[in-house]
Amino acid sequence: MIVEQAVFGEVRGGHGVRAAGPGVPAPAELAPRLDLPDTAPPGVAWTPFVSGFRYRDSFVLARTFPDKQASRAGLVVSHALLAPLDEIVHAADLRPLFARLATTAAGIPEEVRALDVQPGGHPPPPPAELPAVAAALAGRGAGPVVRPGTEGFDDVVSALWGRLPPAIRRGFAFRLSFGPGDVVETPPPTLVCTPPALITRWWHHRVTTDPAAPGDSLVAALLDGRDDGRALFAFARRIGAEPAGVGELLLLEQAYRQAVPERVPLAGTVTAVRLVERLSGEAGRGAEGKRELLDRLRHGIGSAAAEELRPLRNLGLTGFEQPERVWQALAARVAAGFSAAEDPAARALVADAADPAGSTPAWREAVLRGLSEADATTLARALWRWAGADPARVAPLWTAAGADGRLADVLVDTAPDDLPAAAAAAVLDLARDRRLPRLHGLVAGLAHPPAEAVRRQLAVEPAPGIAGLRLALRRATPGEVVACAVATADPRLIVLAAEHVAAEPGLLAAVDLADHTARRIWSAALDREPSAWTGPADPRTCFATILEDLLDGRPVVPGLVERLAGTPLADLSGFARRTEVWAVVPSPAVAALLAATARGWLDRLATTEPEAALEPELRDAVQRDPRLGRVLAGLVPDRIDTALRVIGMLPGYPQSDFRSWLRAATVEDLQAHDAAALGALILERRWRGAVDDLLRLLRHGREDVRPALAACVPLIGRFTQLWHGLTQFVPADRWQLLEALAEELYPEGPNQDNLWEQAGGRKAMLDHGGRGRSQWHAALRLIRKGGDAPPLTRLLHTMRRDFPKNSDLKALISDREQAPELWER
Repeated sequence: MIVEQAVFGEVRGGHGVRAAGPGVPAPAELAPRLDLPDTAPPGVAWTPFVSGFRYRDSFVLARTFPDKQASRAGLVVSHALLAPLDEIVHAADLRPLFARLATTAAGIPEEVRALDVQPGGHPPPPPAELPAVAAALAGRGAGPVVRPGTEGFDDVVSALWGRLPPAIRRGFAFRLSFGPGDVVETPPPTLVCTPPALITRWWHHRVTTDPAAPGDSLVAALLDGRDDGRALFAFARRIGAEPAGVGELLLLEQAYRQAVPERVPLAGTVTAVRLVERLSGEAGRGAEGKRELLDRLRHGIGSAAAEELRPLRNLGLTGFEQPERVWQALAARVAAGFSAAEDPAARALVADAADPAGSTPAWREAVLRGLSEADATTLARALWRWAGADPARVAPLWTAAGADGRLADVLVDTAPDDLPAAAAAAVLDLARDRRLPRLHGLVAGLAHPPAEAVRRQLAVEPAPGIAGLRLALRRATPGEVVACAVATADPRLIVLAAEHVAAEPGLLAAVDLADHTARRIWSAALDREPSAWTGPADPRTCFATILEDLLDGRPVVPGLVERLAGTPLADLSGFARRTEVWAVVPSPAVAALLAATARGWLDRLATTEPEAALEPELRDAVQRDPRLGRVLAGLVPDRIDTALRVIGMLPGYPQSDFRSWLRAATVEDLQAHDAAALGALILERRWRGAVDDLLRLLRHGREDVRPALAACVPLIGRFTQLWHGLTQFVPADRWQLLEALAEELYPEGPNQDNLWEQAGGRKAMLDHGGRGRSQWHAALRLIRKGGDAPPLTRLLHTMRRDFPKNSDLKALISDREQAPELWER
């Protein structure tokens, strides 16, 4: 090893470079470091001392002496060797170098040249005080370790150097110091010697005269050469660490003690991970040892309590391979959830994850991912507990947990029955800001009376949303819901109120149905449940008022009339302005109103007489009502006159229906006035079929129908009138009937088919001029005058022989036989 030399001492009254080899870089810069660190205190003597430190790419070893030849007191002379740093750190024994330093001031060379020195390859034997020095170095404290006196200092340094790792040798420094005040360089020297008289100045530093007991300190064992210190080196190699100072050796021991034992609390493993990352920051170094440590960390996380996970929040793990395995374990642990007893720690954990400034991104992402994977119901219940315990942190905690995502609905489903005011206010703010109307509505309903809850909810829930309003009114009575709807006129509240009214129509009994919003509620309720028509205290009057508004041009809730038209209120038979309605009411409702009114009108016939007249629309509806026949039948037998008036009001009433009714009406004998009214109606409608029905009754002996037939006699044939004696016939009438019938049966005249001769008359007596009618007129005149003609009775029977089924002929024969005198008058 080629070593440069340099000499420093008095130069022009100051301390400077006296001589320096050509390989010494900037010796003038080096000179101050080879002077006394400070002025020696009065009365304090010091003896020559060795010093060492890194200087650029060299390590400087020097011995400093008092300069008794100097022009003034306090000056020193130093002999220094500068060894290549990269070579000397691998040398285990500095003694060959110390041997080349001057031992007296007088022995310092005037001229310097490079030296070829071979340092030893093995550490020198330890001096007796080495354990004390090692123990002091392994102890905790600020500043350098202090060794009293300079004698033997080089032996201590050599022994210590030989037991230090090469990386630590690079930063190892030692020198004389008169007190803590002259330790100003950075980093400070590792070891200083000080005059024994000044040892009291170091009372708060580590002093080798009274070190802490070495105990089981591995650093001390390493520094004083004991075998158990080797475990520290093995651990360092396993994790890829190269301690660069004694302080890092102390960190290495801490890491070792937390990482090596099998059973270490999670906090200890975390400490070990931090220290290892600090000591071995490159992921590719010590991969196996680091992997084992991360595995232990992962397993510990799997069963850790919430409070144990927070210390991981500023772990970087940049010095480890596959750090994502740790974060996966953390996410899984968070997803598994925490008990209620862990709430304070869990809240703090989530709060840290919500704060970008308080933790590493990887840790935050893992916690947030775990929250997103946690059981939604369990997490939602925890969030409600956290809100009650710490309202001020609702926003960050709930946001971090995903309250505005998959938890939004679950939070609604798991909400408590009560919530402190501060917590409610915080959740309302969050729900408003995050646009969570259902959550906002739920909490508004928990925290405020219905009217206030609705006011708040309407301010945050955009139309047509209704779910939040429904929740805001969850605790409201149905009456309060209706009151809120009337007060706000909001369409969504009208829907909610209508739902309640549909289930409980009586809610409208105390509501003023003159109010337009109240009518909208009634209309919407009817749309859900038609029986809601019973809701108002006086529903019929309410409907009448609505119709009057419609007739007078005032606004009416769209669809309300149509919906009421499907209820019992649709019967307008008692509505004073009924006749105006049909032209104004929307067409879909007209048919229903007319049908209901027709039913009502018919129902009233059971107790009252019909009106004098019906408007055409209602008349047609009554006529179409399938109950009409039953109602008319119900008026028999006591109120036949009423039934006839009703039928008389219905011009389109069919004869077939009338004949059916007539059969029921004539089961018993008719009163004369009823029979007369019956006949008059038949005559008015020209119902010949009904006449036949009456005649049939008459033929069966029902003389009570004779007044009816008499009233409608214009509809009865003359022969039928004659047969049944429905009209007063004089003889001339009878001969006219015979003449007409004869002409009908024998249009060619009396002798058609030899009729006249067969009846006993002579053909020669007949008038053969003219047509059949005139011939018959002349022939019958002969019979009537008793001339040379067959008897009338014989002529009639001869005609019957030709036409045995002719009822008119039969009637004439019967009349002739029963009352011959009526033919002669």
